Amino acid sequence: MRAGDSRMEADHHHHRHHVNQRAAEAGAGHHHRHGRNDRRRYPEDDRQRSSPLVWMAVILCTLLAIGIIVVGAAVFAVYLIYKPHMPYMVVTNAYLQQLDYSPADGVIRDIQVRADVLARNTNSKVNASFSSFNIDVKFHGTTLLQLRAETFSVARESSVTLPYSGASRGAKLDLAGMRAMEEALRSRVVPITLSGKARTRWRMGIFLKVAFWTRLNCPLSFSYPPGSVMAIDHDTCRSRSP
Repeated sequence: MRAGDSRMEADHHHHRHHVNQRAAEAGAGHHHRHGRNDRRRYPEDDRQRSSPLVWMAVILCTLLAIGIIVVGAAVFAVYLIYKPHMPYMVVTNAYLQQLDYSPADGVIRDIQVRADVLARNTNSKVNASFSSFNIDVKFHGTTLLQLRAETFSVARESSVTLPYSGASRGAKLDLAGMRAMEEALRSRVVPITLSGKARTRWRMGIFLKVAFWTRLNCPLSFSYPPGSVMAIDHDTCRSRSP
């Protein structure tokens, strides 16, 4: 009986040790999983970290929008006060004073042109300046001479007339130009184009400066032998700004 009791007690002790070992392993596994879960990053933590950045972005966008609105309102107010108009130039008169052409070699031995160009500033509150003022005198695409002017100012609601005068010798025409010149002399009407541009500037308010190019393309027809221009379309011969 004692031997059997000893075996039963040993079996019971072995079973209890096995159960305790499994429980210990289970506890260790649970502890390991729990530790792993503790190291996770939750979305709530990310949102808490990003919240200051989001608010900063919102504030910056709001300030930028307010700044744009203020600047736009200021520009609009200046526009209403000054009501700006584009200064322009217009050809008012022109003369072909001399034309000596050699049909044998297609050379214009001598040409003299005079043109009156009016620079006009219709703004009621500000003066305007014209700079880089130049006009090319062309026949059938060939530049015969160039007319220039220094920078000048035009007072508000006024104009300045520029009496241009220029001469050129030895300009060579291409074949198409030679045929066009021969036809012009036969018909006694010489077509010449005044083409040029000027940079206009004026100030609105204290800080706002405005600058635009104004461009001129004026086709003219002169009577031959040399004389005055036959007619001027003042709408066509007025410069345009973009």
